[in-house]
Amino acid sequence: MKLLKRDFFKNASLLFSGSLIAQIIGFGALYFLGRIYSPEDFGEVETIMKLAGVLIAVAGLRYEMAIVVEENPTQAKDLLRLSLFLNFGMGILIFCIILLFKTNIGVFFKLNNPNLLFGLPLIVWITSSTESIILWQNRVKKFKKISANRILFSSSGTGYKLLHPFTLLAGNGLFFGQVIAQVVALSNMLYKLPIQLFQTTKQNLLAVSKAYRSFAVFSSPAAILNILATSMPVFVISAFDGQQATGYFGNAYKLTYLPMSMLSLAVGQVFFERIARIKSQKENASKMAHQLLNTLFFIGIIPVIIMLVWGDQIAPLILGSQWKETGVFIQIMILFYFTMFLTSSFSSAFETYQKLKLQLGYNLIFLTCTFGALYLGYTEGGNTRTALIWFSAVGIVLRLAILNYFFVLFGKNLIAKTIFAILITGVLAYLGFYLKGFMLS
Repeated sequence: MKLLKRDFFKNASLLFSGSLIAQIIGFGALYFLGRIYSPEDFGEVETIMKLAGVLIAVAGLRYEMAIVVEENPTQAKDLLRLSLFLNFGMGILIFCIILLFKTNIGVFFKLNNPNLLFGLPLIVWITSSTESIILWQNRVKKFKKISANRILFSSSGTGYKLLHPFTLLAGNGLFFGQVIAQVVALSNMLYKLPIQLFQTTKQNLLAVSKAYRSFAVFSSPAAILNILATSMPVFVISAFDGQQATGYFGNAYKLTYLPMSMLSLAVGQVFFERIARIKSQKENASKMAHQLLNTLFFIGIIPVIIMLVWGDQIAPLILGSQWKETGVFIQIMILFYFTMFLTSSFSSAFETYQKLKLQLGYNLIFLTCTFGALYLGYTEGGNTRTALIWFSAVGIVLRLAILNYFFVLFGKNLIAKTIFAILITGVLAYLGFYLKGFMLS
């Protein structure tokens, strides 16, 4: 698979280099931000951004995902236009909902400042539009621009968050920094975009919407179920335990899955473009997928074991003494995040192989089971730690199941490698905890 070794990893490395620099900026800032802002501040922003994430997933009715798949460049441009129009409409709709139900939403999630919800429509519109344009840039292989945009997003947002305490503005600087970063990212992606938004016809937009109607009908519900499932801990923790616990959990996510997701996103975008071209070549598709999985597993396993064993020591060291609970959450969630990391890189298989009905069914099962685990964890276990343990265990099983299904689509199953990976992880975890006990005794 010379193709994988050459331009695949070249393109993926371009995307990941931007993600890596963005993460270095964000990680360096966390040392200071954890001491400037309270867990409640982090919790409020985490809750609002997860709400935004759910809405962003369906703002364009998933037509943006067809931009990469569509072979005709003219129709791909119309898919981008359609997505941008839908994104704007979703922003207007959300603003109307916030006007009517702001107080109710604020009380349900125990937000200290419900007025922050007025920023939600703006975030959804800007971010969904940015993601649509990124998919166009991915189609035309403008990986350098995508990579640079991630650096710009991270540096602009982080810079404001650090400077906010020195301004005369009141309010949550973490939230304002997030909005500023989104505006800067969209402005950069719009710069020199070779597409005129209104240079099309209503008939053309209707034609592409009908051609990819299955994306709206099946992929949109599947996407919202998927993001609801992954965001469920934030929503449930916020409703049951308040914004302080949500802040602990949010920073556990930032220290663990966020770095992994940047790599999986970079690899996944390039994999999506490649697998869409060779999906009918089962042997090549299977070899490429297996080689990529091997690489991702061995890149991630050592950092994952370190966080599993030493997370309770690492989090307070980075964020400050008030964040000890974050370290415990890291230890509970890290193996689930590892399976998410591996699965996310290949999740475009649903769109590539047009398995949208199955995607919808799987995401419904995942949402139902993980919500049930969280709910029972609180009602029976009585605390956030127990709820997260139950959530993580159920999530790992379901993620491994769908990963195996992806590889059946690619042409070769993953059963033997799954068993091997579980054994390796178990042995390394046992040795890690044994060493920790010896060192701390």
